[in-house]
Amino acid sequence: MKTPQLWVTIDKRGFSKEGLKKLLEYNIAGIRMNTGRCPYTWIYEVLEELSRLNYPLSQILLDIGNTKPRLHLTETNGMELDNGSLFSISDQAKDGVNAILPHKRFFEEVNLNDIVYFGDGEIEAVVEGVHQNTVTLRSLSGGRLGNHVAIGIKGKEFFKFLIDEKEIAEVNSVLHRFPISLILSFIESGDNLVWAKKVFPHAASVIPKIETGTAVSNIESILAQSDTIFVGRGDLGLSLGIEKIGIIQKEIIQKAQKAGCKISIGTGTLDSLKWSQIPLRAEIIDITNSCLEGIDYIALTSETAASQHPFKVLDDEKMQDLVESVKINGVLTPVLLRMDDNEEYEMVSGHRRMHAAQLAGLTTIPAIVRELSDDDAI
Repeated sequence: MKTPQLWVTIDKRGFSKEGLKKLLEYNIAGIRMNTGRCPYTWIYEVLEELSRLNYPLSQILLDIGNTKPRLHLTETNGMELDNGSLFSISDQAKDGVNAILPHKRFFEEVNLNDIVYFGDGEIEAVVEGVHQNTVTLRSLSGGRLGNHVAIGIKGKEFFKFLIDEKEIAEVNSVLHRFPISLILSFIESGDNLVWAKKVFPHAASVIPKIETGTAVSNIESILAQSDTIFVGRGDLGLSLGIEKIGIIQKEIIQKAQKAGCKISIGTGTLDSLKWSQIPLRAEIIDITNSCLEGIDYIALTSETAASQHPFKVLDDEKMQDLVESVKINGVLTPVLLRMDDNEEYEMVSGHRRMHAAQLAGLTTIPAIVRELSDDDAI
């Protein structure tokens, strides 16, 4: 069985130069950043640091063309939804509207009874009304919508390959200083790759991300122009249905290997590590099967870019002592939180107290919220 190498996604949230240096000790085969989430000022900062650390530029992966529309909530701290909650989205601010979506195509595509999803499908809602670019939805599950969360329409080819002139100029400016590799989001055909290679001549390599039904239909033409492909299972599952992902992944791997193309698999590989200290059995089985099929890379995405905290909480003897103390006295010292870039709460310190409280069966604990920079939060 081939042992795949790791691609690791990093994000401005929780980033530190010391943490980056520690990450490289694990012989990471690729460092990925997504321009859809990360500002170019921060990307340049990371590139300078990786260059200083002598990390190979060709192994730095810049994900471009992320055209996902994102909500602008009227309540920027986020919106709590219960199962069955009604809320509305419009293309402009109006009385009674909960979120603004400046994206013409969404309102052209959406219909009654469509299922609209948010993020990577963590929250879904059914369309109950469409009137003059205002859509009324009913939540199908509880959860919290963060400001600037991505939105899509389930089962529709909603995302298209698009890199505008502004992004072309920004990416070429990066490549002029740092000839790194590019990942193309929402690619549709081999022609898109031919175009990108001409437009970005200084890129070390150009890697297509397979995440739509159109890309799957045109996989042969894409493979003909590729040395490596990245199978993005999050949007692919939302586009085609998660029940089809296993078979589609297997077929893509077989075709890629026949074409002599390397394969990276990402999204959901170890998703539970965003909130847990150990992966699920199903995730381990998934990764094992992918290894048996001969993939070359496993891409960690939100597992590293959006996990609650990179430090592990150990269930050792001291933790058991803390649990017993919490059962008797409660949590005496508040945990420390801050608001992150997505207007969501992130724990800065108190992970052991939080874990002990969970083991002790507590449902609430005292907390203090402070404004802290990434450096202050380390």
